[in-house]
Amino acid sequence: MFGFVINKLKNRKWLNLCLLMGVALFIALFVCHPMFEKGAGNQILDRLFTDHATQQNEFPAQMSREGTYAVEDYPDSKSVLDKLSGYEQKWTEYVDINKVSSQQLITLSGGRADTEFGGLNNYFTIGYLPGLSEYADVVKSQTDTATFECSISEKTMDHYGLVAGEKIYLHVPDGSGKKEISFVISQICREKDINDPYWARKLSDMGDVIFVSQDVFDEMMQYYSEDNISYSDFLMLDYRQINTENASLYDGYMEQFKDADKLYNDNIRDTLGSFFTQQKTIKLMLWALELPCLVLLILFIRMISVQILSLEENDILVLRSRGATKLQVFILYLQQSGIIAFAGCVLGIILGYIMCRAAASTDGFLRFTAKDIGTYKFVWQMLVYAVAAAVIMVLFITVPVWKKSKDAISERSSRGRISKKKPLWEKCFIDVILLALSAYLLYNYNKQKSMLAISVLENRGIDPVMILDNSFFIFAAALLCVRLTGLIILLVDRLFKKHFSPAMYASFLQLKRTRYNQGFLAVFLIMTVAGGIFDANMARTMNSNMEKRIVYNVGCDAIYNEDFRLRIQYNKDGSVNWMYDEPDFGKCESLKNEGICDCVTRVIEDERVDISAGSGSVSDAYLMAINTKEFGETAKLQSDQNDDINDAHWFNYLNELAKEPDGVIISSNLAKDLGLKVGDSLNYSRYVPEAVGDDQIYASENAKVCAIVKAFPGYERYTYETDADKNVTEQEKYLIVANYATVVEKFGMTPYSVWMNLSKGKTVDDIVGYLGCENSGDNDIKTTEIYKKLTSAKQLIDENKNSATVQITNGMFTLSFILSLIVCSVGFLLYWVMTLKQRELQFGIYRAMGMRMREVKAMLLNEQIFLSFLPLLAGAGIGITATAMFVRLISIIYLPQKHNIGVNVYIYPSDMLELAGVLFVAVAVCYVVISRLLKSMKIAQALRLGEDS
Repeated sequence: MFGFVINKLKNRKWLNLCLLMGVALFIALFVCHPMFEKGAGNQILDRLFTDHATQQNEFPAQMSREGTYAVEDYPDSKSVLDKLSGYEQKWTEYVDINKVSSQQLITLSGGRADTEFGGLNNYFTIGYLPGLSEYADVVKSQTDTATFECSISEKTMDHYGLVAGEKIYLHVPDGSGKKEISFVISQICREKDINDPYWARKLSDMGDVIFVSQDVFDEMMQYYSEDNISYSDFLMLDYRQINTENASLYDGYMEQFKDADKLYNDNIRDTLGSFFTQQKTIKLMLWALELPCLVLLILFIRMISVQILSLEENDILVLRSRGATKLQVFILYLQQSGIIAFAGCVLGIILGYIMCRAAASTDGFLRFTAKDIGTYKFVWQMLVYAVAAAVIMVLFITVPVWKKSKDAISERSSRGRISKKKPLWEKCFIDVILLALSAYLLYNYNKQKSMLAISVLENRGIDPVMILDNSFFIFAAALLCVRLTGLIILLVDRLFKKHFSPAMYASFLQLKRTRYNQGFLAVFLIMTVAGGIFDANMARTMNSNMEKRIVYNVGCDAIYNEDFRLRIQYNKDGSVNWMYDEPDFGKCESLKNEGICDCVTRVIEDERVDISAGSGSVSDAYLMAINTKEFGETAKLQSDQNDDINDAHWFNYLNELAKEPDGVIISSNLAKDLGLKVGDSLNYSRYVPEAVGDDQIYASENAKVCAIVKAFPGYERYTYETDADKNVTEQEKYLIVANYATVVEKFGMTPYSVWMNLSKGKTVDDIVGYLGCENSGDNDIKTTEIYKKLTSAKQLIDENKNSATVQITNGMFTLSFILSLIVCSVGFLLYWVMTLKQRELQFGIYRAMGMRMREVKAMLLNEQIFLSFLPLLAGAGIGITATAMFVRLISIIYLPQKHNIGVNVYIYPSDMLELAGVLFVAVAVCYVVISRLLKSMKIAQALRLGEDS
């Protein structure tokens, strides 16, 4: 039996190889899912932890406990530290992640103190920090063996004006009243590396603590009548060991820790909560993006399997006539499909791994890179998916055999006729119903755009139907085109039947007889072409709009945020004086001399500005103070962005501002809300730095409105805020642009950022390299720190391209497009070759009746026009229509934020040319093959074939 099955496969090896290709691609796409899902999930986790560290300025995987212990239960520091270490051991027993570092601090409440050089009634806390000597540097030191030695942080030194060697007289309770203890400041400390994981709480965050040794701390405990000792314990874990496999388990353990211990806390669960939401979105997106491609492959496999089955009808009838039961025939073909599925399973796993890695390496549509894709690895679930896909394929290929195997040889003639029965979908107008449903869904989703955008921003997941709606539309439009093509054939036949040549008459006769059977090919071609066009346009639109928004938001090639030191003086009368020390701007200006930048300029930015005019006022406006000439040479506003939004080129607005030293440019929403127009006056005020104290306006300035803009480099009109319940609200930001010199004169020197326009061929790396060399003498400034201070459009674009959502979309659209080209070309060629083979007898009869070869070719060309060219053109039209209808809606998933720049649809001619080129080659090859087959046909052989049959 097995040898018989192998021989059957060999007899039609090319068809079975094509079937194997389709099965392997189907299994490969199936297998991609778990690998892509796990890889993207790990990528999201890594990104979330990294973003948390950047945004919250803390180590992203901390477990902590803060509280107090009774002194009578824990009489010395060692007992307290041992207890804290016990908690850490218990945590890591369940959350099995390597420990990175641990920070334990124990304190006594301290008391009021006087200082040797005039400080009175200050409050200090006595603390012991075990890792202080290891993780902190001594800035200044002075020893005094006559008194207890202590260390303080630089912040405490600055705040109280203390110096090394100064004594602190601390008044502490000793049970019988107050007792004075003298400490001498032996060391002033600061962190060796403030970014070291150990510094979960930095020295500046620990309050007014005077740090002592463990022996001194234990001795201090004897002086106190306090009942409790305070502690804080921070355990830092290696977040790289948290992945999609263990994230849910560890999250459950940490929830149990919190339920059992109210003093327990961590910053990991919030990150994992965001991950679980995004993971759900990734799963939905993957299935929504894979489903159209899977359907396309199923159509391809069905087309081939039907062709094979039609060629083997006689074999089935012979087997049945010789006594084989339906079950035996079914098992025979089950073995045949099982062999193909097994081979496809092996190839599919290998191909799926390669496809997933290739898709993950994309950073744009059809753009493969050599970037790090280490998170995308082989996972055991791929085997399960491969087996499931193989079983589906076996059933899909084999089940139709059961119906074919139930007839006897006597019933062959009735079954062999061409079916003229109208398909169910055409009878029930399924195409019209699906088209109406797709239009309704589109209308409904468009009405809910704002809600959908907020849902995406709140990480509440996406509706997969929103992504699949375009596939419904393409499928329904394909069915409608098949219906219309049939009507066109009937109409042309009725109008011109009397004028047809014999070849044309025979051609249209064939078209009318087989139009229901040939509709499958038309649907296949339309869906392939339309899907390929839509995938290309969707990917291009997403990537182009993201890049243009990032370039607009940054406003120039690169921005360097200088370090400004804030000096604060607290006066005895309660007032506070402050000023900023401006860093050396000359090193940035020298970038021009080195040929790294064409221009650099200083830009003061402040988002805490109040503006008033007449009886109206607004708060939290965005102030930009610029040098108009330098800013115009440095900043960028792409011409298409400006022309789409502003009424004139933005240089005109800079010119108006340059004419008025006290003038300002304002945003259109500010002008609308305050009823302002060009020439009107307004007043804007600024607040003292947040580090100085509460919100307090320290200066105001009157200004004249010189221009009103809708878009300006670096100005994002819409912002989004998240409350404690993680609800997102949209808010508008107001813009006011003033002259740099005026702002500095009126408000004093405040922090600014340096905007840079890179010279041709230069990159951010050149800036970092030069600034690193300039600061090589200062050990505190490192290359990594310079990178952190730099923001560049290219850097943000690269980060965005590497985000999991964008990477999945680019990868899947690229795979879908490539598979569409392959499947369409192979399927088209194979279908027509097999059709020609099946009609060999018919063509032999036509030739015997005197029809010339040229007429036979003309007949086939006419059939190709209606069955191939029209569907291909319809597919192109449907793809472009779907692009216009659905791209802006689906873009909400990737661009949910409202922006100054609307979403523009991008259609790259190169993509259309690639698709058209491949299809042209496929059609040309098909026609050449058909021509050769026709030439090789022998009339006598065809007629003998007819007699034998």
